[in-house]
Amino acid sequence: MWITEILTEKKKISEQLKNKYNLNKKNKILWLININDLDILEKLINWISHIPINAVIISQKDFWKQDNVKYLEKQDEKELMWYDFIICDECENDLLKYLKKWIVPIVQKDNYLNNILKEFNPVKTEWNSYFYEKVNEWSIFYAIVRYIENYKFPYDNRNLVKNVLEIY
Repeated sequence: MWITEILTEKKKISEQLKNKYNLNKKNKILWLININDLDILEKLINWISHIPINAVIISQKDFWKQDNVKYLEKQDEKELMWYDFIICDECENDLLKYLKKWIVPIVQKDNYLNNILKEFNPVKTEWNSYFYEKVNEWSIFYAIVRYIENYKFPYDNRNLVKNVLEIY
């Protein structure tokens, strides 16, 4: 499958997921959050309610209802590839699974896949992920904002997804 077809299919299916999870239809970005630190997660949820993205959060706890957030106890494996990106704090064991599903990872800089994950450079259109320096809400949110800025430029986002695909 060509990158253009993949991105077109991702967009189409993500629209279906937005309907399924009753998320805001105007928001273009669909992301998956798997953060185990509930203090960080609660702060991030408050902040993301103010930016134009939809989030599916893997959590045992519902913090509060918003039109751009859906809580799930577990994500259906068949739906993974339709997310634009994943942000996680303790997803070391699942990183390869997410990469195989064409999901751009936002992970801590020090991770076990440092040999294949590198911070995306939009100027050179190389590499395949976004990093946060420390496991705290500020560092994670800064990485999210950098990804969102990249997403606004279709050429850059296309190259980012292509770079993720080239891992396999």
